[in-house]
Amino acid sequence: MLHESKIFATLLAATLAGTFCFADSASAKKKLTYDQAYARCKSVMDKEGTPGTSTQANVRYTRGAACMKKYGYRL
Repeated sequence: MLHESKIFATLLAATLAGTFCFADSASAKKKLTYDQAYARCKSVMDKEGTPGTSTQANVRYTRGAACMKKYGYRL
């Protein structure tokens, strides 16, 4: 029984170490600055042809706000 406990503890430690290793590398992704996020969102909306005239400006504002939120910024 003592031998089984050692094996279990070793497997548990290896699993936790692997989990923390992969979690650290996934969170190492750099966050865009506000200006970079704004430029990327603006270019995406320009490519999509999102309307920006005065009668439909709310559509562009709403989509832009959603895009900025995707990058972690609120308007």
